[in-house]
Amino acid sequence: MKKNVVILGSINCDIVASAAKLPAKGETVSGSSVDMFNGGKGANQSVQCSLLGMPTSLIGQIGNDMQGKTVFQGLLDKGINCRYIHHSDHHRTGCASIYLDPAGDNMLVYAPGANHHITQKMIDDASEAIGSAGVFLTQTELNLDAVQYGLKTAHESGAITILNPAPAIPLPDDIYPLIDYITPNETESEVYTGILRKDMPIEDWKEQTARWFIDRGVRNLCITMGEKGAFYSNGTVSVSVDAFPIKAVDTTAAGDSFHGGLAYGLINNYPIETCLKIGSACGALAAMGLGAQNSIQPLERVLSFLSEHGVRL
Repeated sequence: MKKNVVILGSINCDIVASAAKLPAKGETVSGSSVDMFNGGKGANQSVQCSLLGMPTSLIGQIGNDMQGKTVFQGLLDKGINCRYIHHSDHHRTGCASIYLDPAGDNMLVYAPGANHHITQKMIDDASEAIGSAGVFLTQTELNLDAVQYGLKTAHESGAITILNPAPAIPLPDDIYPLIDYITPNETESEVYTGILRKDMPIEDWKEQTARWFIDRGVRNLCITMGEKGAFYSNGTVSVSVDAFPIKAVDTTAAGDSFHGGLAYGLINNYPIETCLKIGSACGALAAMGLGAQNSIQPLERVLSFLSEHGVRL
């Protein structure tokens, strides 16, 4: 199995405001702090993959602005191959404004900026890296034509393709056969399928959701379910794993870290249940710290955390 990971993804500056409670519509609440962090789903997932010891290349775009310089240096510092990150003179670096309460729940407004102007040429420029990748991972924080072209390129090269379909946006029917693993959360699953959890027992909901995606050509479904764990199905085999019991501080990058752990498990040919547990451990550890990339933990800590909870690789 090839050990390299290529991520086509978003790169953002995150502005995080903490408050005693999240504001309702039209409401102003008093905040306790405001911090700036490097973020973006693609960047966060790249950081987790790199910290797990996988050679990681990131394809993306930032602006020629102060935020772009900061996030770019942060990615270099994490050991990520940044040669495929483009610098735009016409679009600003993506920015996410995040509101966080003491329970770790958050609200988010995302302005994609340069992330929504990825071209096919930018992906073609990374064809050598994609051709040597064991796993190719992307999300829908980018312009959809780039996502689909990246998946097609990686699928044809033989990489395992993972689509994290967040945020939930309409997908064309011909994208699904390009996806080996699709990884929505509960809310995104409902948006895509129209199958609502409230209408049936949860086990029935999970199985019907899996059938919806697999009938459209996806090979494997993994639903991330926060404190309720994760669910996997390939249409024949289904696996559920529990979440690790933790005190969440900030869940901002937890899902992204899960994806890094999932990629690590797949690239090392672990059974799918083990892959889910590695992903869940990465997500749990990220949720225990404030911010996105600075809360993501390296392989040694992930292995230690798994061992503490009775999981040995």
